[in-house]
Amino acid sequence: MKLSPHLQTTVPLAAGLICVALAGIIWMPLVRDGEAAPLPAAQSVPSDAPDAMAVLAERSQDLVERPLFHITRRPPVVATVAEPAPVAITLSLTGIVNDENDRIALMQLSNRPDLLRRRVGEKIGNWEIEEITDTSVVVISSDGERQVISLSSGNP
Repeated sequence: MKLSPHLQTTVPLAAGLICVALAGIIWMPLVRDGEAAPLPAAQSVPSDAPDAMAVLAERSQDLVERPLFHITRRPPVVATVAEPAPVAITLSLTGIVNDENDRIALMQLSNRPDLLRRRVGEKIGNWEIEEITDTSVVVISSDGERQVISLSSGNP
């Protein structure tokens, strides 16, 4: 059945008006004795309570910076920098040079490529050379720990 052009515009317009009227009836406040229903009593707010607008603005800052339904929304990344583990520097004995009246220890620190020549009483890194024998060197660390480094048994 084909409607006339006049009815084709009138029927949707009438349906829309009926929907608007029903919505007004549903949402219209209840009326008692010709007067509108009383509004709910305002709750008392303590004087030291925070301002509602300030709280709302503070809590919505995250939504402004990171929209809720955006494809790139991810939890905030907290950057943590891992501190590198301290590297233990070791001391190794490469050789001992015997002179007529002096001994020189040829030693190397694990963090340096060069060979160091030290006599008794001299320092190398955090260690001080206490004694040099034909096959070993006795060193004292800065915290007072004694260590014997030997040529024959390998180096620690």
